[in-house]
This record gives sequence, C-alpha cells and structure tokens, in this order.
Amino acid sequence: MLYGFDVTKNKTGVVRTQSLFLELSYLDPSSAVFTLKDEDHVFKGKSYTSLSKMFTAMVPSDPTEYDFAETLFGSWAVWETVRKSPLIHPHYVRWKREAEVKVKSEAIRSIVDEMKTGGKSSFSAAKLLLDRGWIEKSTATALAKEIEDKEMNTEAVKLLGEDAERLGLKVN
Repeated sequence: MLYGFDVTKNKTGVVRTQSLFLELSYLDPSSAVFTLKDEDHVFKGKSYTSLSKMFTAMVPSDPTEYDFAETLFGSWAVWETVRKSPLIHPHYVRWKREAEVKVKSEAIRSIVDEMKTGGKSSFSAAKLLLDRGWIEKSTATALAKEIEDKEMNTEAVKLLGEDAERLGLKVN
C-alpha cells in the first residue's frame, strides 16, 4: 500500500478525508498527500500525488476499485469514506466518468482493430461501429466491399483448386 493508516487516519483512528488533499486542508496542509489537480503538483517544495491521475490510470483495469483502494489506502473502508466525503465526492464522480470513457475508448479501439483485420467478426465489428456512429458510412461500405472481395477471392481460389484437383492437375 502506498499510503498506510498512519497517513490516512488521525491519531484517534478516524479516517482523514479533506485533510488528505492540499486544496481542502485549509488550516494546515502539512499532512496533505494528495492534490485534486489532474497532474502531480509541487507546492512549497512538497510533492502531492494527483488522485485523479492514479484513479484514471488504475480503475479502467479494476472497475470495482478494490485493487485501487488496497494499493493506495490499504483498505476498502478508507477509500469508501474518502470518496463519499461531500467535498471529495464531486471529484470522484468526474474521475469515475473519465475512467468509464477510457474503458469505452479502449473497447472501441479493439473493435476497430478487429474490423481492420478482416477476420470472421470484422463485418460485425464494422456494423457495430457504423450503428454507433463511430465510423462514417462510406468507410464501412468500403470495408464491407473489401471484405466481400477478399471472401470472394478466397472462395474462387478454393473452387479453382478443387477443379484442378478433379482434372488431375497439380497446383503449387
């Protein structure tokens, strides 16, 4: 865990929320470890970790946020308390939305890659991309024609090979 209970809880064992963040620890930012900024930040010579950056880097591959919570805070309960804090929650909602968009982007990229390979599911991939408006109709039409031509060429070569074999011709 990156930040243990000695950082995330006060002396009486209560989870710290606002005081973990530079921007929210109004009275004494000396014990803050995070920034709400999108990038890590240095203030008065001290470095603050961008929780936004950590969240959007880790959560797309961990949609439950459990590994994120354990890795950063050593506890799901601490993370739950932090993210539900009234001043932090709006930021959490934004981070969550960005992580979801990142997952969607990666999924679309995978579908595009599948479409470009011309494999068995490339037509379905192109149809999905077209239906969702992620590619232009002209691109989908050109791809469908290319796939159709490739399939026709493959079938023609197969039929020619069968004919040659039937006629006793050797095909190299």
